[in-house]
Amino acid sequence: MSINSISANLSNRWPGARVAGLIVITMCLLTLLNIVVPLGLTGATTLLAWLYVAIESPRLKPKQRKQILILFTAGVAAAILAWSQGSTITLPALFGEHLKLAMLLTAISFIGMASQIGCDVSKPGSRSFITTLLGMHLFSSVANFSSVIVVGDQIKNDKGIDQLSQLVLSRGFGMAVLWSPFLSLLPLVLEQVPGVELSQIYPFSIAIAATGLFLSTLEARLRATTALQSYAGYPLKRETLAMPFALIGMILLLSWQQPQLPTVFLVSLLSIIVPVGLLTLRTGIARSAEKVSQHITGKLSESRAEISLFMAAGVLAAGVKACIGVGLISLPFTETNAGVASLVLMMIVGLAYLGIHQLALVAIFAGLLADITTTPNLMAISYILGTALAMSGSTFSGLNFIMKSRFHATDSEIIRNQLPYNLVMIAVGCGVIFLMQALGVR
Repeated sequence: MSINSISANLSNRWPGARVAGLIVITMCLLTLLNIVVPLGLTGATTLLAWLYVAIESPRLKPKQRKQILILFTAGVAAAILAWSQGSTITLPALFGEHLKLAMLLTAISFIGMASQIGCDVSKPGSRSFITTLLGMHLFSSVANFSSVIVVGDQIKNDKGIDQLSQLVLSRGFGMAVLWSPFLSLLPLVLEQVPGVELSQIYPFSIAIAATGLFLSTLEARLRATTALQSYAGYPLKRETLAMPFALIGMILLLSWQQPQLPTVFLVSLLSIIVPVGLLTLRTGIARSAEKVSQHITGKLSESRAEISLFMAAGVLAAGVKACIGVGLISLPFTETNAGVASLVLMMIVGLAYLGIHQLALVAIFAGLLADITTTPNLMAISYILGTALAMSGSTFSGLNFIMKSRFHATDSEIIRNQLPYNLVMIAVGCGVIFLMQALGVR
C-alpha cells in the first residue's frame, strides 16, 4: 500500500470530523448571537474556531497546510514585532480578525442541503452555451465551489473539459464573485474596508460582471466558432435558480430595512434558516432534522481548507495593521484614489499569477491601506475584481486546482484561455474605477 493511499485512508477515517462539525456550528451560532446581543463571547468563539482548525489540520492537503502555516507565522511575527514597539493589539483581536468570515463559511455550507440541480432541454449551439454560462453564474452565486463540480461533471467529456466548458466554469464562477454576498469575498471586503456601501458599488460591480459574461460569449464566437455550433451544455432549470434569486432578494430587502445589521450577519443567518426551512417543507421535520444532523457531523468538516485559510489570513491582516499602527510600515501615499485602486487591482492579479493566494493579498492590501483609505468604494471594486480575475486566471487558485485535478485541464490551457481575457477585464476595471471617481463615488 502506497503512502498516498494510507494517507487517504486515514483521512477518510479521521475521528475528528464529527467533533469538528459540532465545534464549528457552535462557533457559528454563538458568533451570530454575539453580533445582535453583545455577550462578550468573542474570546470563546475565537478559541472554538482555532480548535476546529487544529482538529482538521491533519486532513488538509500538504500545499494547503504550508500556505496556511506561512500566513499564520507571518502574522504572528508581525504582531510580535509590533508588540516590541508598544502595540496594544490583544490576542482575541489578533486571532479573531476573520472570525465573522469563518462564521459565514460555516453558514453558507447549509445552502447545498436544499439545492436542486436539474437541466432544461436545449438544442446544441450558441443558445445552449449562453444559457449554461448564465445558469452556472447564478447557481455558483450561492453554491460556491460545489457548483463547479456539479456543473462540470455534467459538461465534461472523456478527456475532461473543452475550451468552451472551461469558459463556462471559470467565467461563470469568477464573475459571480463581483456581486454575490454568498461567496465570502464581498463580506470580507465589507468587514475589512469600513465605509463601503453596497448601494454605491453594486451598480458598477454588476455592470463589470455583465461585461465579463458578454466578453466571454463574444470570445466563444470568435475563438471557438466550430465547437460553439455543436455545444450541448447544461442549461439549468428555473427551479435550480429559484433559491439564488430568493436568497439575494431577501439580503437586499433586509439590508435596506435593517441597515444597522452587518451584511455578513444577514447572509449567515439566511444561509441557515432558508435551506433548513425549505428542507422541512419538502421532507418534513423528522427527515429534515436527520439531514441537518448529517450535515453538521459530516459535511461541515469539509470546509476545513477555506476556514483555516481565512483564519490564518486574518492573523496576517491583524499583524500588518498592528505594525502600521506603531509606525513600522510607511506608505508612499497618504490617501487612496482611482490611481491607487487601479494599481492595487493590477498587483492582486499579477501577484496571484505568481502563486500568492488572492485572499492573502486582499488581507495584506486592506491591512496596509486601512488608515489611508479615503475612497472605500473604489478600493472595494479593486479588491473584488482583482480576486475574481485571480480565481479564474491563476493556476494556483482553488478554482483552477479543481479544473486541473477533476477535469484534467493543464496550466498552459488555463493561461492561454484566461490571460487575454484577464488583461481586457483589468482595463475594463480600471476604466470603471476612474469613471466612479469622476461621478463622485468615493
